[in-house]
Amino acid sequence: AERLEAAVLAPMRDVLGDRPLVIVPTGSLRSTPWALLPACTGRSVTVAPSAAIWLRARAASSRSRNGRVVLVSGPGLDGATAEIEQLSGAYPQALRLAGEDATVEATLAALDGAEVAHVATHGTLRRDNPLFSSLELADGPLTAYDLERLRRAPRLVLLPACQSGTGHVLAGDEMMGLTSALFALGTRTAVATVVPVPDEATRPLMVAMHDGLRAGLSPASALAAAQAAADRTDPAELATAGGFVCYGAG
Repeated sequence: AERLEAAVLAPMRDVLGDRPLVIVPTGSLRSTPWALLPACTGRSVTVAPSAAIWLRARAASSRSRNGRVVLVSGPGLDGATAEIEQLSGAYPQALRLAGEDATVEATLAALDGAEVAHVATHGTLRRDNPLFSSLELADGPLTAYDLERLRRAPRLVLLPACQSGTGHVLAGDEMMGLTSALFALGTRTAVATVVPVPDEATRPLMVAMHDGLRAGLSPASALAAAQAAADRTDPAELATAGGFVCYGAG
């Protein structure tokens, strides 16, 4: 992290100051855990596939569509179930899908037009065909292809699933995966992971981020605050926190 910072951010240190940072990286750097760089600790960091996508996402109205919150937990993750249960207390009006109710069709119907969508599931990255990268639900995988059936993508999507923010670099440095599919459909901001993350260690980070969102922070700022509070002497906690990246408008 220190070597990457010296190569990429050090020449801009005087310009950056304590400002928020927007990064439009080449494909090979899009899956970098930027929060692990010392200069990014506590800093609002947003990664965008392109300057045009970032500008379009920022220009989209920040006003709430309907305030609807969707909370989904997939099978086989005790930490995800506990995470959704805890968040349900913070969002008593949220639509919650768990267990057998968290099917592909039910999840797609819930995501359509939502303000905030939090989907805690197993994630699978398909490097041979990134549009088949998926989130595991009760009756099978929800793929990037399935997301194309949405009439309106959620404005903010949180994907605490393993490597949900990664993808495959195509010709022209284009990245394809779950987050790129969401942006193509109109999602404003997505928070996803670039490394495998343990579900139990993820829960406190996600709960802290939602605390920041409810306090009025932007997604990038809320994530940065939650990451800064992680115990940097605990390798697992530090790696989990650093593995989350905010994409899009920030």
